[in-house]
This record gives sequence, structure tokens and C-alpha cells, in this order.
Amino acid sequence: MALLVRAIRSSDIDDVASIYAHESVIANTGQIPHRDAAFWQNFYKSRDPGGVELVCEIDGRAVGHLGMILNHTPRRKHVASFGISVHPDFQGRGAGNALITEMLDMADNWLNLLRIELVVSSENHNAIRLYRKHGFVVEGEARFDLFRAGKYCHTSHMARLHPRCSAMLNV
Repeated sequence: MALLVRAIRSSDIDDVASIYAHESVIANTGQIPHRDAAFWQNFYKSRDPGGVELVCEIDGRAVGHLGMILNHTPRRKHVASFGISVHPDFQGRGAGNALITEMLDMADNWLNLLRIELVVSSENHNAIRLYRKHGFVVEGEARFDLFRAGKYCHTSHMARLHPRCSAMLNV
């Protein structure tokens, strides 16, 4: 099983829509169920036309999706956020790890970003473990921030600073 991380193509939209068709995936995002492929086709581009959208391909099928939103306000151009999802049938096989690895390489070496932020359900322990593996730390928790499956949940706000930030902070 070879993993390939690449830019999204229009031919991937049905695969991407199938990722988000699973309630177990939607439950860990801020999205609602029953979005069609047309919605996912333009989701990140409508939020940030200059953003980055990647897929992880296994055997010719896009099984993971990551969208990074760049900040365009003058004083926060060094900050981006992202969302990521992996098809339930392929979770635990390295797709999420591969997507985050590629995103961080782009952030550090091509996009001149110092800070990458995300919001994750505080109950999504597998995702939090993956983010920590890549240097993300929890900076805070928002209580009752997400409505999921009929109940209010907390979210953890995490961020990862570029390795050169520690030198800038004299840490």
C-alpha cells in the first residue's frame, strides 16, 4: 500500500465527498451531514482561493483530505489553519500522518508560515495524539463550543510553531 500525497484534482471530488459522507467523520468536524459533491468541490477554495488542498491517495483513490486556509490580513499573514479528514476504512494506515507531514513541509519551506492552528473535538483523542506527534500543543479549551450528535462538546485549540520560533523567542 503506497501513500501518495498530492494536490486535489477535480476528479477527486467524489472520493472526497465519500469521506465526509460518514457520520463518524462529520462528527469530528464542524460540518453537517448530507453535503453533496458540489459542496466539497469548492469548500476550501470558497473560504480561501489561495489556500492549499491536498489528498492522500491509496491505490488510485483519495482516502484523506486536508485543506489549509492561509490568513490574508496584514498582521497575521504568518498564520494558517487547517482541517483534515480520513475515510473511516483507511484510518490508522498513515494517511493523516502523511497529509500533515506534507502540509508542515509546505508551511515551513514554501509558505513562510510561523504558526499553524486548528480546533479539534476534545474527545477526539486519536487526532489529538496525531497532532501532538507533529509538534502541536493544546493552547486552550473552549467549553460547549461544538454541538455534535445531540449534545454540546468542548473543543481543544492547538497550534504548532515553526521550529525557528524557539530561536526567535530565546527559548
